Amino acid sequence: MEFENICDIRRLTDKEVGAMVAMQRGGHGWTQETLAEIAKVTVRTVQRVEKGDPSSPETRRALARAFEFSDIDFFNKSLPLPNPEKMKQEKERLDRETVEVTIKPLSTGLEIRELAEICDAAAFDRCGTVDEEAEEYFAVLQDNFRDYGDVKDCCSATQKLDVNKSFLEVIEDLQKAGFVLGSGTRRLRFVSQQWASQEPVRFTAAYIVIAPIDGLPSSIRVPRSARMGF
Repeated sequence: MEFENICDIRRLTDKEVGAMVAMQRGGHGWTQETLAEIAKVTVRTVQRVEKGDPSSPETRRALARAFEFSDIDFFNKSLPLPNPEKMKQEKERLDRETVEVTIKPLSTGLEIRELAEICDAAAFDRCGTVDEEAEEYFAVLQDNFRDYGDVKDCCSATQKLDVNKSFLEVIEDLQKAGFVLGSGTRRLRFVSQQWASQEPVRFTAAYIVIAPIDGLPSSIRVPRSARMGF
């Protein structure tokens, strides 16, 4: 879900400011009296703000400073804030245009080789920021994965063991660089206008993702229809 698609750029309402101040205060374990003392305002002022009454820009700056916000005008400026109706519309769009694919970690070369053997098409993607070193390892994986897919039916058992080792080396190199791999599969139908009178061709698509360690998602959303690399 794209953040900018579900937000309005606006200032916080008085009630939203009050709720956030109360939440921040609670997170610090402060009483209203403690916050008032640190912010150098009266206890009554803190009570009015948390109740959702209007407050001056100076008061809001004092509270932001007490919470050590990097931007003391946080409570005064326009911010990208989630819009419930837009969130609902975006979710409906995602449900209509995409499907969820479960992602599981890839930890052995055997897992990658067997994935290459069962899939008919593959897509490779990134979750989070991937540095140059990891990009190089990921590119090697993609090349090896597709190369093995082209010759998998011709490989002997011994050669497959070598393929396992080569995939495992990439996994280990990525782990040293701070990244992990994950994968998921999905059954698809290939439909062509030229073959309108024929049955759709069914095939298995593999989705392989790279992510920082501890950042591998449990699932990804992919387009219901998309081009795949064969």
